[in-house]
Amino acid sequence: MSTTPTEPPEIARLMQMHGDLFDKHFSHKLDEQSAVLKAHLLIEGVIRDFNYRSVQNPEHLRGIRLTFQQVVGIARSLMVIKGSGSNGLWDMTDQLNKLRNLMAHELEPDQVKQDKCRKALMSLSGAATLNESLSFLCGGMNALLMVSLELRKRELLSEAERGALEI
Repeated sequence: MSTTPTEPPEIARLMQMHGDLFDKHFSHKLDEQSAVLKAHLLIEGVIRDFNYRSVQNPEHLRGIRLTFQQVVGIARSLMVIKGSGSNGLWDMTDQLNKLRNLMAHELEPDQVKQDKCRKALMSLSGAATLNESLSFLCGGMNALLMVSLELRKRELLSEAERGALEI
């Protein structure tokens, strides 16, 4: 057994990178609009990275203009993990996108629509504030997508390789 430290696997590095970005750019002290815009950017970044690492030829995805909904649709189609546990995070992502669009595309956004998105995010996360909900979503989505990448990687391994990875 070797005692030489090894470099962390790509998925661990990716998860750490997104965690570091979150720590650098997100705070519970942010005003609501900044929190929504930053959370949206953080979520989009982790989803795009997931998409790039989930396909055979990611260069065909890089550089093309895809809407946020298209990026989310691609990610959902590539997910190894499916079910009610992950659906809540996707529902939160949809609500975040709606709230962000209300804030970014309307000078005087409909308060009722904004409140509906806020309440949905807080209800889905069980958090007491919108910023806590967005924090939950960023961490949860990062973990969900990285676990899905790891499971996909293991599916592609031979039987012998899987046996060597037994946990």
